[in-house]
Amino acid sequence: MVRVVLAFGDVGLGVQLQEALEGQGFAVRWDGAAAMAPTGDDDAVIIDGDELAERLGLAASAWRARDPAPGVIAIGSRPTTVALAGAAQVRYVAGDAPPRALAEAIHEVVAMRYASGMTRALARRALALPPMLADATAEDARIIAGARQLDIAIPRAALAWHAQHYVLATDGVARLREARALAIPEVELTNHLDGTRTVQAIVKLGPLDAYQSARLLWALASVGAAVMTPEPADLATPRRRGLAAMRDHLRARIARLESSTFYDVLEVTPLAENDELERAYQLVGRRYAPQMLADLDLADLAGHVPRLWEIATKARAVLVDLPSRGRYNDWVAARRPTLRSAWAIDLAAARAAGDAYARGQRALGEGDVHKALSELATACRHHPGHPEYEANLAWARYRVEVAAGKDRVAIARVERARAEAALRGTRPWPRAQVALALLCAADGDVDAARWQVADALAYDPGLAAAQQLHARLGGR
Repeated sequence: MVRVVLAFGDVGLGVQLQEALEGQGFAVRWDGAAAMAPTGDDDAVIIDGDELAERLGLAASAWRARDPAPGVIAIGSRPTTVALAGAAQVRYVAGDAPPRALAEAIHEVVAMRYASGMTRALARRALALPPMLADATAEDARIIAGARQLDIAIPRAALAWHAQHYVLATDGVARLREARALAIPEVELTNHLDGTRTVQAIVKLGPLDAYQSARLLWALASVGAAVMTPEPADLATPRRRGLAAMRDHLRARIARLESSTFYDVLEVTPLAENDELERAYQLVGRRYAPQMLADLDLADLAGHVPRLWEIATKARAVLVDLPSRGRYNDWVAARRPTLRSAWAIDLAAARAAGDAYARGQRALGEGDVHKALSELATACRHHPGHPEYEANLAWARYRVEVAAGKDRVAIARVERARAEAALRGTRPWPRAQVALALLCAADGDVDAARWQVADALAYDPGLAAAQQLHARLGGR
């Protein structure tokens, strides 16, 4: 008989569910204090997702930590509870669901309770292994071997929560290789675990078939030889740093372009002539065109890429055609109160901003940081949100603050964050990236500085300031 504990404080709900579930043939007990402090060795636990709210994930983790771990169900009626249950990786059942539906959910989580997470304890239970070996590597090798014959339902269910998570091998893979616990095709698969590919991509890569790949990933994660994270786990390699940056850009760009204009899509003002529009379109394409992103596993963000590029192509087509551009300007003027635009600005403001920026750049070159700060602030006042103006203003502000005796690192960190925010989700702005690289270096993050400079040079190889900084930072 399946044993179920009702771990919530609502007495009325507890009595109601206990009666209903006992009628379905379950052995039921109620422990109102057990939600965050698990007790017993039951097969399934039902917790109140509405009551726990943000603590739902902690409660689920506490129950999964038990050995043996029960299947976990969250009941509730609030829309937010559905999302919280998904984030906590627990089965959600509506509080007003009929007893039969709840009974089916209980049987489901009990059958899949060893798929509720990926730990050694759960793996050992799923594989029905004998007592644990004293040698940790030998025990992990036994789990790897057992997983090759495991019912695919368990790894498939466990990995389903992580399908779009990135997989990074840990030192555990090297230990398993040295112990010869991995077959040659399995070793080849571990070569793909560099933190830039998702579970759903890796299982399709080979040389193993999808089922064997899933079993191996499940086993590696269970013994700590691989970690799965929704974003690249760290930025220790250029590829992971580039992937993380691109994901940040895409998220920010989606937000930037909401209720915006075609001028915002290409990041040009109404002053732009056709040659500037073409350059802007090409730069947008260098970062966001589908063919430029084809080699990146963008996971949940991949579906946005074609749409963003379609918008850029449409923006170019409208703005380079004078009659279409005129009609579009009339459309913008009529809807200006409902639009969020940093680029469809007054022509006089755009000219004033450009002139002030040029003066600010000259002042920086001459070492007059106070004048540079004043002129760049004027440029940003006339055209707030311009990436190049904002990033250079951040650099000038840093220099003025340091000259006044302020803490270099603390100021650099603040100004770096401002410059990063100004550049996130934009097309490439190489000169702005040089300013950001200087702030990264001042913040002590030389790796980030090198990456920004290299990225700037990829878009503008002849940019002298980037070349000089690249050499100073030891770039090749």
